[in-house]
Amino acid sequence: MKVVEEPLLRKKVVYQGRYVRTEEQTVRLPDGTEAMREIVCPPDAVGILAIDKNEMVYLVRQYRPAIHQITLEIPAGIIDPGETEEATARRECREEIGLVPGRLMFLFSYFHSVGFSTGKIAVFLATDLTPSDGPHPDSEEFLEQVALPFNELYQKATSGEIVDSKTLLAALWYQQKRRA
Repeated sequence: MKVVEEPLLRKKVVYQGRYVRTEEQTVRLPDGTEAMREIVCPPDAVGILAIDKNEMVYLVRQYRPAIHQITLEIPAGIIDPGETEEATARRECREEIGLVPGRLMFLFSYFHSVGFSTGKIAVFLATDLTPSDGPHPDSEEFLEQVALPFNELYQKATSGEIVDSKTLLAALWYQQKRRA
């Protein structure tokens, strides 16, 4: 059977929290039957691969309760209502790693879990970094700033030590561009 769009018949919000909404969506399948889809709707976000002229990468280490694990990640954050992706990237660099990018270049965006989530992340490359007045994470964030050579980040990404998708993709993208 040919793959075609599944028309939305009904949608019901089953949970609305501070961060995420969950919906039950009833759709019509290509064979005419109905099916229920559970869709998670988080806000869109940005991630920032912050690299200085010596190819030092600035990351954050933090505990992620969803996976019960401490992770090493590129700085990232939710896009506030009315804020552009670029403004969010600049804000998150300053808040999470205490650096201000002189240059910010859009790299790519992706949906982080297309099977059940609407969440989209735009990833930027931040260069020409200058210190700000220090990191100022949100009150509920407990972050450790980490700087390491890009080659070390790439090794961690390819060895399986990095488990965060935006960090993996940013490291693989940057390595590919370095080789080109």
